[in-house]
Amino acid sequence: MFRPFASLVIALGVLVSYAAAYTTIMLPNSQECYFERMKQGQHFSITFETAGKLPIDFQLNDAHRNPIYSMPHTGEGSYSHVSTGEGRYSYCFRNNAPHEIVVNFNPHGPEEEAYLVDHDATPAENEVRKLSHNVEEVRDHFNFMLFRNEVHDQSVSDTQRRMFNWAVLQTLVLAGVCGWQIYYVRSLFKVRGVV
Repeated sequence: MFRPFASLVIALGVLVSYAAAYTTIMLPNSQECYFERMKQGQHFSITFETAGKLPIDFQLNDAHRNPIYSMPHTGEGSYSHVSTGEGRYSYCFRNNAPHEIVVNFNPHGPEEEAYLVDHDATPAENEVRKLSHNVEEVRDHFNFMLFRNEVHDQSVSDTQRRMFNWAVLQTLVLAGVCGWQIYYVRSLFKVRGVV
């Protein structure tokens, strides 16, 4: 009785953790921006990784479109920020490469990060909050590793299928060429009257 219930809880936990992550496929030479409405003093953090650690540019802008933080040519990163003013903050990914890049990112907006900024908390409570935040970042990284593992497993199975099909085709062609050679050599000796 307990085992099916535990399996259901674990499955729902995995689904919820996947719902927290976003994945986008960036076209060559493109930029994608996302927005977060924040008030002064609110906390925002983001972690991101690209499949294959391919380099992209990351930039966080304030409400006036002034850059707060940028990470050029990186395959992964994380950043957290406490807003200095009210408005719509943006974070952008830019793909300068001539090919598509898969980006997985986990933004943690003000409503998720509200527990990190509590001025009435004891030092122990603040440390527990920071530890909880770090555990979330590890969980996000683990979810991305699962995603990357699925992509690589799919790639490996596709490659194995292609190799098998190519080997079967080579075997058939080799058998056909052998059969043709036997037929040709026999017909050559029949014409000469040796066989």
